[in-house]
Amino acid sequence: MRIGIDAASIVGDKGGVGWHTYHLLKALLELDDDHEYVGYLRPGSLQDGTISGWPPYARLRWVETPRWSMAWRGRWDRLDLYHGPNFKMHTRGRFGGIVTIHDLWLARHPEYSRKLLGQAGSSRRAIATANRARKVVTVSEFSAREIESLYGIARDHVAVVHNGVSEEFSPLCTEQVKAEVRHRWDIPAAGFILFVGGADPRKNHARFLQAVAKVRAQLGGRVVLLVGDPDHPQGSYQATAQGLALEQDVRCTGRLDREDLRCLYSCTDLFVFPSRYEGFGMPVLEAMACGAPTVTSSTSSLPEVAGEAALLVDPDDVDGLAATMVRALADQELRDTLRRRGFERVRQFTWRQAAVRTSALYRELCR
Repeated sequence: MRIGIDAASIVGDKGGVGWHTYHLLKALLELDDDHEYVGYLRPGSLQDGTISGWPPYARLRWVETPRWSMAWRGRWDRLDLYHGPNFKMHTRGRFGGIVTIHDLWLARHPEYSRKLLGQAGSSRRAIATANRARKVVTVSEFSAREIESLYGIARDHVAVVHNGVSEEFSPLCTEQVKAEVRHRWDIPAAGFILFVGGADPRKNHARFLQAVAKVRAQLGGRVVLLVGDPDHPQGSYQATAQGLALEQDVRCTGRLDREDLRCLYSCTDLFVFPSRYEGFGMPVLEAMACGAPTVTSSTSSLPEVAGEAALLVDPDDVDGLAATMVRALADQELRDTLRRRGFERVRQFTWRQAAVRTSALYRELCR
C-alpha cells in the first residue's frame, strides 16, 4: 500500500503537531510491513533530496508541492490512502483519506481565537473535513468525546491512537548537569519548581503564579522556572509575576530545545502542569520519563494520560493548587513514589505502539 502523509509540520519550528508527525512517521517506517510512504512538504524544504537529520528510508519518498496543487496529488502519486495529521485533509487516495484532530480547544473556547473573524469558519471547515474523511484519528478518549459532542461525529467514526514518549526524554541529573542548570538560570541551592507551556491562557500560568504567591514562604527558598513563549496578547509571564511581586522568585527561560527541557525535567523538585485544556498533554509524560514528580490538572485529557502517577488538582482552584504543591514539596517519600509511578506510566505510551495501531488502521481502510 502507498500512504501519503502531510509532513510539512516536521520542517522548521515543529511545535506539538510537528513532533507528533515526526515521531509517528519515523516509527511507521521502522515497522516490518510493506507500506510505502510519500511525505508531502512545502517547496524549499529539502536539502539534497532529503530533510536535514533524517536517515534514508527505502520506503519513503519526499515530494515538495505547493498547497494549491495538493488536490490532485493523490491521484498523480497513485496513493491508496492519504493521512492529514494536522487537522486538514488536502488530498485523497484510492481509498480516501483520514485526518488527525488533536484537540478542540478553540471550538470549546472560541473566545480565545486570534482570527479576525473568529473561530466559526474554521470549525465549519473542520467538521466538513471530519465528515469527508474515512476515519477521524485523535490522541485521547477525551478528544474523541469532544469530537462527538462539538462536531456531531459518530463515535465509531473516530479512532483513538495515543501519542508516545520520545526516547530523547530520560533522566539526566548528574552533579555537572545540576551545576550547569543552576548557573544558567541563577537557581539557588534550594532548587526550583518547573512550569512548561508559555503565556497562552490555556496553559494557566496566571493561576499557577497566584498559587506560588500564596505559599511562597513554604516553598523552602525554591524559585520558579517558566518555560515557553513569555508573551501572549492576553498576558505575559513578566506582567503576571510583577503583579504578584514575584519578580525575584521567577526565571523566564523562553522556548528551549529538547535537550535543555530534558535537563530541567530531570533536575526539578516538582513539575507543575495546571493546563485548563489538553487534547493529550505531552509535557506530563516527558517530565515523568525524566523522573520529575508531577502535579497536573484533573480536567480534559490529563487524568487519562497521567493515571495515578501524578497529583491531580482543579486548574481553577488556586488554593488547591497551592496546597498540593506544598504537600508534594514537604514529602520526599511522596515525590519518590510519584517518580517511580511515572517511570511505570510512560512505558504504556510508545511511538511504536502508536505506529502499530496507525498501520493497522491504514490496512483496515485499504481492504
